[in-house]
Amino acid sequence: MDLKTAKLMGGIGAILTLFIVIPVIGWLLGIAGLVLVLISVKTISDATKEKGIFTNYLVAAILSFIGSLALLFGGAALIFTKVGAFGDGTRSFAIGRGIISRGLWNNGMMGPNMLGGHPGLAIITVVIAIAVAWVIAIIAGYFTKSSFDKISEKTGEKNFKTAGLLIFLGSILLVLFGAGTIVLLVGVIFEIIAFFSLPDKLAEPELPQT
Repeated sequence: MDLKTAKLMGGIGAILTLFIVIPVIGWLLGIAGLVLVLISVKTISDATKEKGIFTNYLVAAILSFIGSLALLFGGAALIFTKVGAFGDGTRSFAIGRGIISRGLWNNGMMGPNMLGGHPGLAIITVVIAIAVAWVIAIIAGYFTKSSFDKISEKTGEKNFKTAGLLIFLGSILLVLFGAGTIVLLVGVIFEIIAFFSLPDKLAEPELPQT
């Protein structure tokens, strides 16, 4: 069974997902990469006749999207919340469309009615959004690991097993920020290696001897 297309699309797609950190166009490259990986995983799933390979990865992709929406919601809550006066009232700090204002309280340019924000509510919203996104990331990491474990089992490419484990551990360690990101990055690198290391064809099953 031919896997040449799957290994090429999967490898390129995994590389593109690394570019998601690039400003402006990064998210487009990330989505394109994810689509390529999905197609590759679906091809491998069909070739091996193992439905769980694609199902698990699809669940992981959907959960990752939901987690991203949770983070966007938390970010929006922070950006568009206006925080009122603090300290002795001689300065104000406003968050809204990236504006930071100081020393405008007493001259009437800003006041409680204009700012009228609820910083405590905004902070709680952001914390909840981050927590939800983290839990979703862990679950998505588990489903990714399950998918890659099955690919490793069916194709004999052990790097998939390593990639899945690192991605799962990285998702758990995201709460530690830098550590989780580094582990995830290494996991994606192993994922790239795994796709490009796939055999061109799956070994044909041995026929029972008569």
